[in-house]
Amino acid sequence: MSADRETNHEMTNTDIALLLAEAADGVEIGIAPTQAVIRGGRRRRARRWAVAAGAALAIVGTTGTVALAGLPGGGDGHRRAQVATHPPTSVAPRLGEPHQTMLARGTEDGKEWEVSVDVWDAPRNATEAQTQLTAMTDYREFPGDIGKASDLIGKSAYFVTRSYGDALKSVVIFNTLAKGDRQAGTDLDVGAIGLKPGSMPSRLVIGRIAKTAQQVTCTWKDGTSSVLHRVADSANTYANYVLPQGIRSAEGSSDGWFVCLAPKGTSYDTAKVTK
Repeated sequence: MSADRETNHEMTNTDIALLLAEAADGVEIGIAPTQAVIRGGRRRRARRWAVAAGAALAIVGTTGTVALAGLPGGGDGHRRAQVATHPPTSVAPRLGEPHQTMLARGTEDGKEWEVSVDVWDAPRNATEAQTQLTAMTDYREFPGDIGKASDLIGKSAYFVTRSYGDALKSVVIFNTLAKGDRQAGTDLDVGAIGLKPGSMPSRLVIGRIAKTAQQVTCTWKDGTSSVLHRVADSANTYANYVLPQGIRSAEGSSDGWFVCLAPKGTSYDTAKVTK
């Protein structure tokens, strides 16, 4: 029995030594991690090679720079290996929440008001569409032209909201857009509502225009007008609760947006892209 134990112990050590030698043979110091994964796989069984190759392809498909723990150049946060690859062909849509942009903000009669837009990315399949529709419901934003979740596939959606004083924020304009559906030239989608919920006249004007548009003119019923110019993205800040009216980009949107407010005593007449 003692001799058998000693023999088995020696065989175990031999097995371990062989395994360590095989592992050492598969490590190539200084080589790109992806190549090391694939080359190492060729020395092992086919099943192991398939898994390793699959992992390498996943890395290449998501990023051009990888840092893999346990391989040369990875895991310590200091050395990274560059992997030659093509840029990703598409970016996964943001499904759980919208892109949010403040379009205008101000005060009137001691009440604060604001207009913002939520833009939802277009889901690519039924699973993503259902995930997004559930998230929209959580945000209390539901596109009225959508009968079921799958109707959202390939479509982005936007919801413009208005708040005034202590009144709850509410959706005042919404729409869905198919891929490639964007404004061009002097195209203009515009709506006019009261500044206060349920109020008249329609003084608050909200529009969607081409990103190339540089100037919009809002004309009021009393014959006066307001001219809006494009505002740099870096200027999307406010002081004393005022965000100047102008033409702005909205995160996630292929179009430009503007808000203009008519002076007291008059209301909306027309709006045009004038430059």
